[in-house]
Amino acid sequence: MTYREYMNGAPVSCSVAPTGYQSLDGHGTNVPIEPDAVADDIEECQLLGATIAQLHGRTDDGTPAPSRLPAISTAVTDVTDDILIEYAVSPAAQLGDYLDVIDEGPVPDIAQVFLGPVQHGRREVASISRRDVDRFVEHLVERGIKPNFVVLNGRDINELGRLRQSGLLSTPPMVTVRLGPADGTVATPGQLLALLDAIPADATVFVGATGPNQFPLTTMAVLLGAHVRTGMGDNLYLDIDSPVHRNSQLVGRVSDVVRHSRRTFAAPEDVVEMLSLPEIQSNVEV
Repeated sequence: MTYREYMNGAPVSCSVAPTGYQSLDGHGTNVPIEPDAVADDIEECQLLGATIAQLHGRTDDGTPAPSRLPAISTAVTDVTDDILIEYAVSPAAQLGDYLDVIDEGPVPDIAQVFLGPVQHGRREVASISRRDVDRFVEHLVERGIKPNFVVLNGRDINELGRLRQSGLLSTPPMVTVRLGPADGTVATPGQLLALLDAIPADATVFVGATGPNQFPLTTMAVLLGAHVRTGMGDNLYLDIDSPVHRNSQLVGRVSDVVRHSRRTFAAPEDVVEMLSLPEIQSNVEV
């Protein structure tokens, strides 16, 4: 990922996280929860250019519920045209349970991976050992699923380097830099530039940011040759007085930026090639 990719007009992949794994302090009554509601939102987002649906499962009261992911995935693939499916869970989720959900089918194209311990909530710390990460990544690779490594700070970039040196990754990594969450780094342009500079140049990098940081920092991502993660999983307001009603409103903002840049939106087959995926496999049953 380099600025040269922007100057050369490299296509942009837009990932949309419509839900998030938990409610944001009771806010977000417009966030889709049920499979059909998520599918309707993603269908609209794909028409505007989204190529990846990052799915979280949760209950109406905001409790993480990864077991709902297969039903949500099925609903999304029923109404979309080859959009790539990514599973994502709370950092506190047990990796064995996460793998059981993946193996239930349909098989996702991508699965989110945290690279180390994460603080979340007021009292919780998700303890993820290097051995746990290595084994989980190995299982994903065996299944033809692309790991999406979450980078919250410089330590995570070091861990990504360790994984590459271990030989577990045979293709350039997919990385999502997240700025602004309580468990992550400060959301500033300087922080984004520093993290992007430290990530391996051959990585496919997505940038996501929370709240009012989402628009400026994802705009930077487009202009720096990176890719975008957007959605109500990270941001519930278009501005201080205007709540988001549909995820397509946030994807539309990205579309406006892309339209006025040197880049265009990537098609699903472009993203398959970009991520070195074996094939579009979202509808494959296990």
